[in-house]
Amino acid sequence: MTRLVVVPSDPIAEYERAGYDWLERYYNPTGMFDEVYALSPLEEGERKAHGMTIRGVKDRELKALLERLRPDVVRAYGGYWPSDYVARNRLVDIPLMVSVHDSRPNLIHESLRFADLVACTSEVVRKQVIARGVDPKRTRILPNRVDAEIFKPVKDISKWSAQARDFPPGRHILHVGRKSEQKNLDTLIGALALLPEEYSCIFVGAGDRAPYELLARQKGVANRCFWVDAVKNSELPVWYSGCDCMCTPSRSEGFGTVFIEAAACGAPIVTSDIAPMNEYLANDESACLVKDFENPQALADSVRKVCEDETYRKRISKGALRAAEPFERKRVDEAEAAIYREVMEAGSVPLARRLEWMIWKKFGWTGAEQPP
Repeated sequence: MTRLVVVPSDPIAEYERAGYDWLERYYNPTGMFDEVYALSPLEEGERKAHGMTIRGVKDRELKALLERLRPDVVRAYGGYWPSDYVARNRLVDIPLMVSVHDSRPNLIHESLRFADLVACTSEVVRKQVIARGVDPKRTRILPNRVDAEIFKPVKDISKWSAQARDFPPGRHILHVGRKSEQKNLDTLIGALALLPEEYSCIFVGAGDRAPYELLARQKGVANRCFWVDAVKNSELPVWYSGCDCMCTPSRSEGFGTVFIEAAACGAPIVTSDIAPMNEYLANDESACLVKDFENPQALADSVRKVCEDETYRKRISKGALRAAEPFERKRVDEAEAAIYREVMEAGSVPLARRLEWMIWKKFGWTGAEQPP
């Protein structure tokens, strides 16, 4: 009987509301574990869903519960409070793995040094993790994945036409991502003001839209901006396939799953020329990468090039399909299962790291970072 404990960075209900319908295989790649427990201080009560037992566990309760469950491995998703949560309560004879999905330094905590293995979604994330003091030998690259059975070009135009009835005719720019400073909606709204009237922008993602609606009114494009809080995972390929341009000019990313999803659907992509996007997308081959992505005019020029130059558009769309292939779910699932086997076979924590962990737990952890 193999048993896995995972600590998600958000309540499972948040993923459910966002339309994620792949949680069972995400938290149990290749079905390698017989039992999966999702334990978190953000949960309340206990329920079973997605092939898991989901249970609310306060910080002070975690260690005792782990002693009772005796999982084969504990996995935290996030190098900030989830890493702190499991590091403070770890059992030295149970392997601990943390995955880091964001390159922002404030989300990469010292507690990562006490994980047996740190999985990083991209090379830019790995560099930040190493800079935080994690031994490079205990890091692995584990990218996010896309399900090729779901994310593929939708050739039935009528499916997009059904969605497009909610928007004016013309060229549709699709922005997918949280409504946050990181996702750079403000520059895209500024770019929209420089584009012809036939262009409109559809913003898909949760978050506070009010400041962006205000900006759109100030720029005179409120009637060309449309706001969608969530789209089911299974329906996203229609949006990616039907848009004239997928443009999320992020200021930073840990991986950027939306770009691989869009690429797998053959969407013509415009995004920032930064890591990690330029680690897997090549400018003018599989995407249009914008160096000056804070400049509305530069962004507007790139959007027009993609939407109006048919030859260029077709080239990067075909290249995007090729770029998505290494991230196909089955490939990444197998790689993740191999990492789990590796960490479970690693043996007990070396004495030096165990002593360092004990000192950190007693004197080093400030308690400043708590779950939101």
